[in-house]
Amino acid sequence: MPPKRKSNAIEADASAGEDAEQVVKKPRVSDAPEASGSKDKKAKQAAEPKDWHDIVLEGEGEDGGVSVYDDCNDIRRKIRLLQKQPNWKVTAWLKEIGNINSNSFQRFMKATGPTGGASNGTYYAAYVYFEKVRIAEGKKKTAKRERSEAEHREGLPLQDRRGVWVYTGP
Repeated sequence: MPPKRKSNAIEADASAGEDAEQVVKKPRVSDAPEASGSKDKKAKQAAEPKDWHDIVLEGEGEDGGVSVYDDCNDIRRKIRLLQKQPNWKVTAWLKEIGNINSNSFQRFMKATGPTGGASNGTYYAAYVYFEKVRIAEGKKKTAKRERSEAEHREGLPLQDRRGVWVYTGP
């Protein structure tokens, strides 16, 4: 018959536990080889994320600008992931990435397709932001990104291709 009171149940468990052996957890031990002091400092510096503001991309500040290799759908997906973070505010982010107008941002987010919104300033500014953050965090390029770099050596065109007519000739 089980005890009627919680205190009686605790006393019964304590008396039963005295007979059983105590299980002691062992601390985890890493299998990785230990690095020397100078290499350890370099590894820590590489592991610590830098501030994305400090990173300068190739072509930034020049006439041609930074070559864009992620399509609009990728950028919209990354923005939606950002929006799910707690305490993240759209207006503060838009100001931080280049003083982007909120109406421009809304038009870009409502556009569809891989080139929908490519001529919008939000696309370029957000791409530059995400590229800097990727470099700051030390993340690798995705397979899709590497394919895009191989196919479009100068970067993707910054114009919506849906309204473009192609004339193939007679």
